[in-house]
Amino acid sequence: MSEKKIIKKSTEPVTIEILEKDLYKIGLREGMIVLLHSSLSSIGWTCGGAVSVILALENILGSDGTLVMPSHSGYLSDPKNWKNPPVPESWWESIRNTMPPYECDLTPTSGMGIIPEVFRKQKCVLRSSHPNLSFVARGKYAKYITANHSLEFGCGEKSPLKKIYDLGGYILLLGVKHSNNTSLHLAESRAHYSKKKKIKCSAPIKINNERKWIEFKDYEDYMDDFLEIGKDFLKDKGHLINLGLIGQAKSQFFKQKYLVDFAVEWIEANRI
Repeated sequence: MSEKKIIKKSTEPVTIEILEKDLYKIGLREGMIVLLHSSLSSIGWTCGGAVSVILALENILGSDGTLVMPSHSGYLSDPKNWKNPPVPESWWESIRNTMPPYECDLTPTSGMGIIPEVFRKQKCVLRSSHPNLSFVARGKYAKYITANHSLEFGCGEKSPLKKIYDLGGYILLLGVKHSNNTSLHLAESRAHYSKKKKIKCSAPIKINNERKWIEFKDYEDYMDDFLEIGKDFLKDKGHLINLGLIGQAKSQFFKQKYLVDFAVEWIEANRI
């Protein structure tokens, strides 16, 4: 959405003070571990943009809290699988041979929105090592959450998502729906269903300071039903979910464990 359209739909500037008030009202508290999925434009015209959103979150969470965001870079993958948009097959080998390798401090996010892209550049923010599915974190548990991110099954049992689960962390969907919710991939990795399929992935990384195109395993995802899972989660577990507006953004706040456990059962019952 263009800035002009955002201004037109906004009744007033959204300030850090307003953001903090709204974040507190929806349930954020000092010391929490929060995984954020976000859309800046949905908030309305925000004074300071992504910077204000990040500062408001950090002000509430405090020094004992931890803020986490997905910082995926999906273009660091085999070009034969690119769909949005695809590239000519005649380009594939050249891309595989020349795509710069993943580097935590250099590789930009892709399709994550402006807030994670700004956040990853902030001082003291740490980023996990997965070339496709990295996460960024700042705060008390940032080092633990981002360390030792497994190449294989990058949203599974050896991922930042699992560590957030174990630590009792929360999810904030700020102006986005469950189609953007990475924790549903953790549920996919845990669920048993007939369509579950291992696939071969690849990406360029650095090994001993040398670029290598490497292959690794993951599960094929089926994101088409993520919105339906989210809808049923709200219907069945609404008492566990805080709903509210952050600025003008419709938002949901809940414990990650509640969603993941619900989604595992949902997937096993509905993915036949």
